[in-house]
Amino acid sequence: MTKIIDRKFCVAPMMGYTTPYARNLYRILSKKTFLFSEMIATKTLIYSKNNNSIIANKFQNPIALQVGGSEYDELKLSSKLAYELNYDEINLNVGCPSKAVQKGSFGACLMKDKTLVKNCLDAMQINKNIEVSIKCRIGLGKNFNYEFFEEFIDEILKSGIKIVYVHARNAILNGISPKSNRNIPPLNYNFVSKIKSKYPKITFILNGGIDSMDKALQLSKIYDGVMLGRLILNNPFCLKDVDRIFYNQINDYIISENTIKDYFNFIRPKLDKDSIYRLLSPLLNIFFGVPNAKQFKIDIHSKMQEHDFEMLEKIFLKFVKEKKIMIN
Repeated sequence: MTKIIDRKFCVAPMMGYTTPYARNLYRILSKKTFLFSEMIATKTLIYSKNNNSIIANKFQNPIALQVGGSEYDELKLSSKLAYELNYDEINLNVGCPSKAVQKGSFGACLMKDKTLVKNCLDAMQINKNIEVSIKCRIGLGKNFNYEFFEEFIDEILKSGIKIVYVHARNAILNGISPKSNRNIPPLNYNFVSKIKSKYPKITFILNGGIDSMDKALQLSKIYDGVMLGRLILNNPFCLKDVDRIFYNQINDYIISENTIKDYFNFIRPKLDKDSIYRLLSPLLNIFFGVPNAKQFKIDIHSKMQEHDFEMLEKIFLKFVKEKKIMIN
């Protein structure tokens, strides 16, 4: 049987950002937040010798592995690998609009073929010990079309999945960049409300345009859950409040020297396996909004160029000690 997991607050999959290192930091800050890996193409997942730097999952549960693909055998094998790596969920990306993804025949372009998507989801359901879900848009092109969205959901739910993450914007497949696709197409949360009223037993998680914790909290009371991306990217340390605000946990997490020590202990064994920037980039936004942090930033970037790992830890520890009140 699948575990019962509360997805009230989720961190969105973000290419180049929700790395195993970032996810470890997120888990230090919040025990309850539902995490996502970066999206990984099924072919990369199955055949790459270096995919461990993306899919490693060590004490990061609850967590989903997001994949992109449309070949049934590859999706089935990807589910098997996700289960073996102790992921709680495998999620099919049907929302990314990038040209590269379209060339690989996955992402948002799959919304053109709802039957194919339904069959993909069927193939992914290898056993009941790992949840299968989907992340999609509300439509394609510049114009809203609720009937298109409803018919897409009608079909994919025939696969038996119970969880749908919805980026409440259309995807525009030509003429604008993936970055622009995150803010130019207008939001329409009403589509998510309407489909939820039709399928009250399905979990619909709302994504898109949630730019503050206050907004996230209010929306989490209306929808089954919320998924945030850019807010967490810009200031991951806001996750320290999630367990209290969204899950009614009594104890606040306090950012302290232990936060830095725990994170450095996690990445220290990876020093010879990945770049120092990739290892440390999740920590860099600890300076977010803190006055007089400029010199710390200068020192950090200097020591990163010198690959002086031990001194980097000392600088972060000094920063937290001096600015503890400001960052908590």
